[in-house]
Amino acid sequence: MENKYKCFTEEHEKIDAKSFCPECKIYMCNKCENIHSSFFKNHHSYNLNKEEDIFIGICKEKNHYELKYFCKTHNQLCCSACLCKLNKKGEGQHKDCDVCYIDNIEDDKKNKLKENIKSLEELQIKFNQSIEEIKTIFQNIEKDKENLKLEIQNIFTKIRNILNEREDKLLLEVDNLFNSKYFNEDIIKIGENLPKKIKLSLEKGKLIDKEWDNKNIYSNINDCINIENNIGTINKIKEKIDKYNIKNKTVFRFIPKDNQLNSFYKIINSLGKIYYNNFSFRECPSNIKEDRKYIVGGNNNNILTKTGTDRKWMGTICKYELDKSIEEHKWKIKILNSLQNAIMVGVAPIDFDIHSSSYNTCGWYLYCYDSPPALYSGPPFNYNHFKTNLENVNNEIIIVLNFVKKTLKFIINDLDGAESYKNIPLEKPLFPVVCMYNKDDSIEITEL
Repeated sequence: MENKYKCFTEEHEKIDAKSFCPECKIYMCNKCENIHSSFFKNHHSYNLNKEEDIFIGICKEKNHYELKYFCKTHNQLCCSACLCKLNKKGEGQHKDCDVCYIDNIEDDKKNKLKENIKSLEELQIKFNQSIEEIKTIFQNIEKDKENLKLEIQNIFTKIRNILNEREDKLLLEVDNLFNSKYFNEDIIKIGENLPKKIKLSLEKGKLIDKEWDNKNIYSNINDCINIENNIGTINKIKEKIDKYNIKNKTVFRFIPKDNQLNSFYKIINSLGKIYYNNFSFRECPSNIKEDRKYIVGGNNNNILTKTGTDRKWMGTICKYELDKSIEEHKWKIKILNSLQNAIMVGVAPIDFDIHSSSYNTCGWYLYCYDSPPALYSGPPFNYNHFKTNLENVNNEIIIVLNFVKKTLKFIINDLDGAESYKNIPLEKPLFPVVCMYNKDDSIEITEL
């Protein structure tokens, strides 16, 4: 680390200073530092080659004085000029602040130092774990991105000569989408430098604590402030890392429409669409009634389990709406545990109220408990215990929603029945939905 200071002695005034004594307020070369240390054994020497702030006890503002005061408002040392009521020429920055003598805050800063040491020790452990976790997550996301690219490339290989330009645009869109939705490697590079900063601050804090009574009070206070500032910087970067520490990521897909593949010469510029339609459930709201509580689990938050009481309906929709630009959506509901199959599955609009679980007034459902399964819905169908020609549900139901035909049908035991609902209203966003009646009932939803 290059320094700009020269030795204080006339015979060595052209030699770079290697150390600084805060008690004498002088910069010294190696030779002078050896002499100085032999005469002043109780003085402290700062190595200018190390990455540490050199505290000389004088205000850094031009023509200011010795630092004798502490500004509680800004957590900062200041001199008499800083407190001056005449706010001119760089003076009076702290004239309206809560200020005290440095001696008055010594105990507070010393106690705060102990807290900061403990905080740094905890950060050291948590930060190292977070870096490793985020590296793994980033690698998995990169794999998913490459798999998505491969799907696109396999489709475009068949029509390569006329689709190169469109393919390039879609591949670029994937990169931009992942970079904006998640993060890039810069956050990891920044994070990898922090453990060293944490370690240096921790070591510095312990040293100050150990030698507190032997060092200059102004130097101690200044070092404490530096440690506090370091912790603030570290926590801000950690917040960014925690923000990206995603355990359940959104799944992206590339699915071209059938009519695009059949007539790609006519619609070449709009072939395919990058979208993310993640079949995962929303977390249970904190303000929902106790008898309607539920939890979500699984690798993709796609397992729903009722934890509230028996004989009380609860329901929820998936996180993301069904993409209307895709002609047909198909998903499977697997009943993992159920006392009576008192479970309703289907589709609901965005105004589905999970607090009231109003299955009979909002959405279109198949009730698995009935024999045979029955249909329930609000307007425009107003079905209530409407019998179907389907067989009894064992443990799996396949649901098919066609946005072009505006139809919804249920497939049970591999038997493809006719559409249960026709002319589904499409004015509002639609979501997969599940309602359950008994405690510990559990289902899994999977996109097909």
